[in-house]
Amino acid sequence: MSDDNNKIPAWKADFPVKKREAAYVSRKEFIKLITFFSGTLALANIAIPAFNYVKKKEEIKEYFVGLTTDLKIGGMRTFYINEDHRTPYMLIRMAENKWKVFEQKCTHLSCSVLYNHDEKVIECPCHHGFFNPEDGSVIQGPPPRPLPQLAVVIKGDKIYVEDFTKDKEEEHHKA
Repeated sequence: MSDDNNKIPAWKADFPVKKREAAYVSRKEFIKLITFFSGTLALANIAIPAFNYVKKKEEIKEYFVGLTTDLKIGGMRTFYINEDHRTPYMLIRMAENKWKVFEQKCTHLSCSVLYNHDEKVIECPCHHGFFNPEDGSVIQGPPPRPLPQLAVVIKGDKIYVEDFTKDKEEEHHKA
């Protein structure tokens, strides 16, 4: 063995990369890296909407919310269906026998919306969006679409909610 090999630590002999070369990234390697990340983002932009389109939406069938004596006229109560805390709903008592249920997320940027009984509007305090409490339609502001609505079913003194279908909408307009 020569004296030169004795001066070099063992780990450097196993990894003979010079410090200057270790920090160098060639154009070809950089383009490969950028192409890989761009391709991954493009695939994600296609895969996520495709997954959400294929995924079956769970249908809500008569979910118990509370009793009719729980809320006064003009009151609002927040609840979750099946303990899914990603989607809050609000139950509104608009009159003695008039109940409405809407998703409590603004359709603009998902801020919590609140019912204002004095002004008869559902308002989003974040960006001053206003919704009609009769059907959830947008009155003013930045929200692009109406609030999702559930049908209210009263059985005795118990309040249930279920998915709002066209049949139920026709029944509500007839009543």
